Amino acid sequence: MPGLSWRGLVERFDPLAGIEGWALAEHAPDAPVELELTVGGDAFALAATYPDFAEFDGRPAGLGLPGFRFPPEIFTRLAKLSARRRSLPVAIRVAGTDAVLATATGRLPSVGELASAWRRALLGAAAAPEPRITKGDRLLARLAAFRAEAEATALLPLRPFSDNEIGQIEALHLAGEGQVWFVGWMKRGAEPEFPAVILDRQKYPAGIAILQYERADLPASAIGVIGLMETGWAPPPAARDGFVYVGRQGQYHLRYGAQTKLLRAEALHAAFAQVQPVALGPVAEALGQLVGAGSNWLPGNAAAAGMVAEGGIDRLLMLPGFGCLAEGWAVSPAKRIETFHLKLGDCAMIADEASTAFRPRPDLQPVFGAASVTARAGFVAALRGALPANATGAPLLRIVHDDGSMAVQRVEPKALRRLDLLADGEEVLRLFPALRHEPFYPAFLDAARRRIDERTREPAPLFQPAPALRVLVLRLPGEPANLRLAFDQLARRLPSAPAGTGVALVADQGPGRGEAKLLFRELQDAVAAPLSLFGTSHEEDILGELPFILEALGAERFVHVGRGLVPTGEGWDGAMASLTRRGHGLDRFEIVDDTGRPDRVDGALSSVCFGWSTVGFLGWSRRAPRFLRGAYRFGGLPRPAPGDRVIGTAAIRLERPRPARLADMIDEDLMRMSGEGGL
Repeated sequence: MPGLSWRGLVERFDPLAGIEGWALAEHAPDAPVELELTVGGDAFALAATYPDFAEFDGRPAGLGLPGFRFPPEIFTRLAKLSARRRSLPVAIRVAGTDAVLATATGRLPSVGELASAWRRALLGAAAAPEPRITKGDRLLARLAAFRAEAEATALLPLRPFSDNEIGQIEALHLAGEGQVWFVGWMKRGAEPEFPAVILDRQKYPAGIAILQYERADLPASAIGVIGLMETGWAPPPAARDGFVYVGRQGQYHLRYGAQTKLLRAEALHAAFAQVQPVALGPVAEALGQLVGAGSNWLPGNAAAAGMVAEGGIDRLLMLPGFGCLAEGWAVSPAKRIETFHLKLGDCAMIADEASTAFRPRPDLQPVFGAASVTARAGFVAALRGALPANATGAPLLRIVHDDGSMAVQRVEPKALRRLDLLADGEEVLRLFPALRHEPFYPAFLDAARRRIDERTREPAPLFQPAPALRVLVLRLPGEPANLRLAFDQLARRLPSAPAGTGVALVADQGPGRGEAKLLFRELQDAVAAPLSLFGTSHEEDILGELPFILEALGAERFVHVGRGLVPTGEGWDGAMASLTRRGHGLDRFEIVDDTGRPDRVDGALSSVCFGWSTVGFLGWSRRAPRFLRGAYRFGGLPRPAPGDRVIGTAAIRLERPRPARLADMIDEDLMRMSGEGGL
């Protein structure tokens, strides 16, 4: 169009965020620009620019450039296009013109490239997330490596030559087992992290990290330091002369002695907080994450301060990302107990006071005497903290009194166990009968959701997978008799199935896994159909793992039969019809009980048994709710839409999920939170 011109750029094709960029009509900079997403030159979707779009690098300054965004669902639509259109280019152009926006890569992607990127992104999002490692965790790992490196230095003869003294330690603080903080000074030029050997009657290898800062009382050649030692050494109550040897050969040393003070945690924190804003070097943030992690956690501190306080934990259930649920006892005859803290590894947790309950413990009266002392000796608490999945070490319980004083007790390691949300449900509800109404429940539910995500991972093929475009996915039952029944049915039905129909069987790690392998080999010898056998690490349904199986087999359409189900004759015929169906319609298979009536207990129509296209399922799986048991009653599939079909009396339920009230509660809340699923 004469006199009209447009500028713009497609900045990213992100399957999880959408297609984004900016566009400007130079002849009308303030007017929105209507855009078309085209496939092979044909309009496929419409969008328009909007003015309040965040600026991206590379836009001309001062022009107020508006941006645009095609939502992530556009990738699902592109993936559903027929195979003959996979090579067509995808472009963004100004609507009604031939003006095509450039891309950040300088080339137009094809439908197939975007569909493949979408599949990879969905599988990546479905996989278990990598554990989050903080800078403090990485620093501790490096210090542990330096400590191991210092083992060789400890074998050398070490001598404190006066010319090689590079600093002094003025104060020490024992933060916990294996960690000692120090305050002092060193000559300039020291590395921020290094191996060392502490000489205190014997040699202790160590890894050291230091925070450096300017001190007005030091000469220009020296600098103040606050450091952390990873070591097996513990400072004695009365300091004596000693040395910390540094350098690859231990030729330099720091000195400590009678003048070295022992710091309380509060004094160390105050000193660190004062110097951290002006600190030099790269380890300030990492040390800041660690400085408070081990403070005031020395067992026996109450006795040293003249307090009588005892306690223990009978039951300690850990849930990574949330903290721990604890049941125990604590007695302090002279002071009133207010709350509790718990330390496991480097993670300190604090009890949710609104959920902490005290109860009588008459069984402790013969030991502690007066009934008034044991009237509130028992407690139940939810201890909140960012507990990592790999937390290790002996737990420590800190009893906090109403005057702020504290007593630390060791906890028997056998009291600690990882919370199984299915098997331990009744125990959790005994501790917290009103769990759903406790203040910590939203965080508990969020941690449960993360546990489900972490459990989801690619199933391992137990034999070489056999690719197929149409696949029946069967989650094998657990009972031996039902397992054999499933294989017998496959042996009878598969010879009459359409050529090329594949079967993917999924077994868990239960006692039937070995028999499943034998029966699978026998079935391979008996039929010519492409067969695959996968293994999963849990006993529940496998909707979360299903995208990985379909991708591994290259399936375009599938029928999923969940755990404990066996297709009926009508169901088998319906499954074959669903596999040969064209398009992306959803087929729902009705589940009946042993009397032939629709299952009203665990759901007659649900995600336990259905047929769909792989592309349709992948697009749905990104926003579909995930459940502890893999499926939940009537939830887990989209609401009925035009084109969906129902196959009646399609499968018999031979095994039911194990009863678990807590799992039902969590799955119900997860489905409600998702806003998806439900029939």
